[in-house]
Amino acid sequence: MNYKIDDIVIEMHCEMNLFHELRQGHSLDVSDEYKKINNAYFRLFASSYEAMLYLQNTGHLTPSIILVRTMLELYMKSYYLEFIAKPNNDDVIGYIESDNKYPKFFEMAKKLEGVKNKNGIGFDGVFEQFTKGYLKSYEIYSQFSHGKGELLRGFYENQTISYTPEQITDVLLTVKGLFATLAMLFFHVQGQEKCLQEFMKKVNLT
Repeated sequence: MNYKIDDIVIEMHCEMNLFHELRQGHSLDVSDEYKKINNAYFRLFASSYEAMLYLQNTGHLTPSIILVRTMLELYMKSYYLEFIAKPNNDDVIGYIESDNKYPKFFEMAKKLEGVKNKNGIGFDGVFEQFTKGYLKSYEIYSQFSHGKGELLRGFYENQTISYTPEQITDVLLTVKGLFATLAMLFFHVQGQEKCLQEFMKKVNLT
């Protein structure tokens, strides 16, 4: 399927606006530490998401891509807390005060891929796709955030850096998918099932 960059960006804004519309009128349960940490991670992710869209729209592609690694980590930690830490009754404060409580990125991906519901259904490659054996998304975006590898070579050898439409499209679709599925997690964790169902009906996950 062919995607136009402008069309993807429009969809990204529409889905972000839809999320905020659905969320209006729902208060946060501050007595539940897992709901609070889920809200905190989503807000951090959403602010990076909005910043990335702004940077992309103003032609600052490299700094917008640099944000993706951070967004991937926020995404992974949000799911890890809900599906690994919460069933184990882990103390949320420990995750706030010490980042070392989280396993490494690839270990989190492996643990999440092992999660199954009561019907034996799991995530089926959702997290595995970010690892070295598959799309290597985390490794690729780490080169941007750490200033090394192919990205650094490009800046070293050239005064200007450009990206193909395909490269830009890949980044935007990756982040668009992250936002949509993290918004779904948010509605699930917050117990807003009607919002979740409405969001899923209207969002394009292809």
